[in-house]
Amino acid sequence: MSSSTIADAILNAAKKYTISAYFVILVGGLIGNAFNIILFSSLKVLRRNQCAFYLMVASIVDFVLLLLVLPLRVTDYVYGYDPTRLSIVWCKIRQAVVATFSLMSFSSICFAAIDQYLSTHYNPWLRQLSTFKLAQRLVISAIVILSLHSIPFVIFFEIQSTTGCSIYNVGFSRYYSFVHFCVLSGILPITLSASCAALAYLNVRRIVRHQIPIVRRRLDRQLTAMILTKVAFLVVTTSPFVTLRIYQINRAAIDPNDSVRIAVEQLLLTITSSLFYINSA
Repeated sequence: MSSSTIADAILNAAKKYTISAYFVILVGGLIGNAFNIILFSSLKVLRRNQCAFYLMVASIVDFVLLLLVLPLRVTDYVYGYDPTRLSIVWCKIRQAVVATFSLMSFSSICFAAIDQYLSTHYNPWLRQLSTFKLAQRLVISAIVILSLHSIPFVIFFEIQSTTGCSIYNVGFSRYYSFVHFCVLSGILPITLSASCAALAYLNVRRIVRHQIPIVRRRLDRQLTAMILTKVAFLVVTTSPFVTLRIYQINRAAIDPNDSVRIAVEQLLLTITSSLFYINSA
């Protein structure tokens, strides 16, 4: 069997996997996020809780993110139609919005983990830092900062006939690869959220010693369990994608004639990308 035949088989497998996986993630993610939004906004006990507020913001952002990204990925693979290759306006706006919403999702999870650590801490001064007003201000500030952060995406994303909608500025391409993907969308949220969630778990284990009403204790335990689950999911689903990106950045250039290796990397990118979007589901 020739290398080109093997490469075609791998790419075909990647295509079938993408269509199936993204469809399942899209449907499941929209239903799950819609359920979370209804849950966090309707239950009275959660309506003014800052941790629940962060999780609701994350669900709203993830809902929109899935709608923006996955349908176009599926139509591109099935029909070969990608609007970002045809419209420069859509190319720029979509990339800017996706960058903003993806980082907003990570920010919300980090805020929730930090807040849960503060709200369950034995130190009264630290517990007082966890307020609903602060949560609202942090979310608004994050939206403003991330919107400003997305401006270079509007400037530097362009369309070329060979590779479509992409970055062709060397400097911003390095920032996009190293900082945006590896740090802001990977190492930083994983480290920060995992650390705070673990500390919140330790706080909850000894919360019984505090003079706190039993209803509040149960709520703190439930929210901490939700945060731990969400953070664990984030670590598991995001780490492979970030690891692959770091590898691709540091490896030597692939020989254009090595079709099998190119196909294998495409398959790995497809799988890790789907895992990345499972985090939003």
